[in-house]
Amino acid sequence: MKIIFSIILSLATFLGFSQERSICPDVEGAINHPLIEKYNNSCIVVYTESKFNSVTFPISKINSNQGAPKEITEEGKVVNIIYGIENSSRATTLEVQKNYELALKHGGFEIIYSAFGRKNISGSYRIQNAYKSLADVSYITEYQYQKPKSYFKFAMTHHNSNIDSDDAFFVAKGKKDGKMYTLALFIHYNRSSWEGLKDNIFVMTQIVEQEDMETGQVSAASIEEKIKNEGKEVFHNILFDFGSADLTLESYAIIETLSTYLKGNPNQKYYIVGHTDNVGALPTNQTLSEKRALAVLETLTSKYGVKKDQISAHGVGQLSPLAINSTEEGRALNRRVEVVLK
Repeated sequence: MKIIFSIILSLATFLGFSQERSICPDVEGAINHPLIEKYNNSCIVVYTESKFNSVTFPISKINSNQGAPKEITEEGKVVNIIYGIENSSRATTLEVQKNYELALKHGGFEIIYSAFGRKNISGSYRIQNAYKSLADVSYITEYQYQKPKSYFKFAMTHHNSNIDSDDAFFVAKGKKDGKMYTLALFIHYNRSSWEGLKDNIFVMTQIVEQEDMETGQVSAASIEEKIKNEGKEVFHNILFDFGSADLTLESYAIIETLSTYLKGNPNQKYYIVGHTDNVGALPTNQTLSEKRALAVLETLTSKYGVKKDQISAHGVGQLSPLAINSTEEGRALNRRVEVVLK
């Protein structure tokens, strides 16, 4: 009788262990994101979210452990999900990558950066060394929900037998249901010996959600009223990639509205003035703010037909804040573009 009991106990233990190691169902507490449809035979193995955080995404090849030459930084609600695909159909990372990219494109999103193969993503460097929030084990350990902590946190790690085509990565941006989203998907074929991980594909999904700028609240008439009464209009929704003068996609609608106002007042002349927060040295911020003002000027003239002699670009860095720089809310208010009547 003792022998039979021992066998039953061992079998129960084995079955419990196997269930712990399986991919499905979703880990308890996880919420599937409306932007991402689950791939065939996939479930959420790791999940966490924060109400407000800052995330930096590489948008060019990573060339050191410090990151990529081109990056974007977004702030907002952040959701991190790792999906595990039970790969009985022998899918490839490229197949998974292209399916997700196509689905997002059909949803109106733009793929702003895409790379297939570790050599194209990060060369001899590991993506998690430069961007730890993209599934570095130390970060996953702190996530709210995972199956179980000692196991699936290794879902995105590399094994000696991994090959170049085991990795894929892309960044997308777009709008849905009144919100702006920036998201990155890091796709990895796991070749470790762990049951449940071995030969399955895992998709690290990082999503930043922002409230959409209400462009309808800015009109040529509202700009004219503001300049008539105050001599300037302040634009907090003309935005740039972090540390650069590259305009974000959502900024063009605002600039187009501004161009309508300017072309409706052809005899008036204006300054386009860039402002920054106080993060960084004054000379650097003055240069950056001028480059940003020039980017707006160039878009107004080359894309929307405003006359070049009607506007001039200037940058004042952090010299004219609207709010205190010691809080993130204050710094966000200070990063702006103004149109000032000459």
